[in-house]
Amino acid sequence: MVPAGQTPPGALGLYVAGAGGTISRAGAIASLERGKVENALLGGKPGGNVEVDLVEGRATGQPAVYVQLPPPGTHPNTKRYLVSVDAPGYTGILTSGSTRIDGLVTLPDITQAAVALARGRTTDIRAVAGSRADLTRLDERLSRVHHVRGWTFTVVVLTLLVLALVQARAGVLFGAAAVTVALWLEWTGTTRFWEVLLLMSLAPAAIACLVSLRLRWIPYAVAAFFTGFLLVLALRPETHSLAVLGARPDGGGRFYGIGNHVETLLLPALLAAVVLGGLRWLLPLGGLALVTVAWSKAGADGGGLIVYAAALAVVLLRLDPARVTWRRAALAAAGVIALVFALVGIDAALGGASHVTHAVGGGPGSLSGDFGHRLHISWASATRSAVNIFLFLASLALLVWIGTRRPRRVAVDAMLVALAVSLLVNDTPVEVIGLGALGCLALLRFEPVDSRPMRRGAVLTAVCAAAVLALAACGSEGVTTATPNTVVGTVKQEAPGKAIFTTQGCGACHTYAPAGPDAKGTIGPDLDKLPQYAQQAKQPLKPFVTKSIVNPEAYVQPGYPHNVMPKSYGSLSASDLKDLVDFLTTPQG
Repeated sequence: MVPAGQTPPGALGLYVAGAGGTISRAGAIASLERGKVENALLGGKPGGNVEVDLVEGRATGQPAVYVQLPPPGTHPNTKRYLVSVDAPGYTGILTSGSTRIDGLVTLPDITQAAVALARGRTTDIRAVAGSRADLTRLDERLSRVHHVRGWTFTVVVLTLLVLALVQARAGVLFGAAAVTVALWLEWTGTTRFWEVLLLMSLAPAAIACLVSLRLRWIPYAVAAFFTGFLLVLALRPETHSLAVLGARPDGGGRFYGIGNHVETLLLPALLAAVVLGGLRWLLPLGGLALVTVAWSKAGADGGGLIVYAAALAVVLLRLDPARVTWRRAALAAAGVIALVFALVGIDAALGGASHVTHAVGGGPGSLSGDFGHRLHISWASATRSAVNIFLFLASLALLVWIGTRRPRRVAVDAMLVALAVSLLVNDTPVEVIGLGALGCLALLRFEPVDSRPMRRGAVLTAVCAAAVLALAACGSEGVTTATPNTVVGTVKQEAPGKAIFTTQGCGACHTYAPAGPDAKGTIGPDLDKLPQYAQQAKQPLKPFVTKSIVNPEAYVQPGYPHNVMPKSYGSLSASDLKDLVDFLTTPQG
């Protein structure tokens, strides 16, 4: 320990004196002595065995590690402190694999280095070329990012909310666009407060709107994003770490890779792309996303691996023509667990190292301990203040409302399951449920129809909902009583299937002349051409129509997107289904 005001000898670096919003001198000392960091939400002072003793002064004639400590008392976690390693070969500035940022190391790194030097072993801390001026510039970058990060997050949330209500297609892509712009701002060195806020609101929205102009662009755009993001995380991790939507190294928690907020922001775009592309996109795009999130040399996000695997499993279940059962759901859950362990094992076998590989390598006890610790932090975070409690409950209420909407959407169901998993395995519940609720809202309002005018705002949404209700009411007007006048001629009995067609809202998506002038939808195929479609599918007309209603993904007419028609029509009664098929296949003259 170096006396205040003195510069320690050897290779210099910076360290964050704790994890969370506040730090204390006592907490920093306890962490340095034990080589562990405890979140400020849980007191900031870890327990366990003491590994090293802190002694004030300089060592003479032997390798040593020097640290500057925070002042006595508790302080906001906004300042970095000096650390140095005075040993042969240590000149320049310090770095380590725990941060992947030249000039910055972690508290456990410092303890490990002190123990290793005392025993003549290799330390995890390395020295690279650099000077005290480089540390000053790094410290200034961390301070500027810390200053603008909270406001940026607020702007991102508000912009996402607006897009979810007004331009849902762009809303599902906004998270990926925001991360892209954040990386660009860090790469160009843009740090001015108002410039960052303006660009982080307008630029991602513009990019998302542009990409969403054509539905078929979305899977390709999302695949291009994850490819580029993977390369940045693997080759230039510092770019993402120091970005305004990055890993938040200034807080002492995560120093590189993907955090819970970015993980949640990116999920709607992934789900929309896979659902639009269908099963042929599930393996390549899902695999790319899993590698980006979970690979220890990229995202290093074990919680994200579980969350994304669960979401993709739901998509696989829902896109499969077979009906979802409890047995299939249980098999899918088992498959997710097996996939997670397999990917973590492969990562570790290839030399990868992260908190995930360490937890899994420690066995069931290590895993359960890590899980319990995260739940403890989550509870402390969610109940830290009245504002957090309100935000959590409000977001939960929105998710419950979304979960009760019909018809069910594949991407929405996958997002809901993913958020439930994320709340269990991650430790920032307010961020996860808040961003997740907005992403879920965008997916709920997302219209998977190419070249169709987008809905414009909540008012128009209400008008459209009223129109749908009115349309449904047209088929349930009740029985009309005839007047006691003499009627000459015959009265044709209306086909019972027409009422089913109308009350189910089929005319909102399909054109079918016998259903009347209200059946002019262009979302799905023109049902006046059903005989032609059956010939293309090489199937008899009535079995073809029946199967298309019960299992709409069995045959999708070329030129129309997959996974648009709900699968809920398979629950129609046998008589209603027969009447509807007769109405669609029997000439109405």
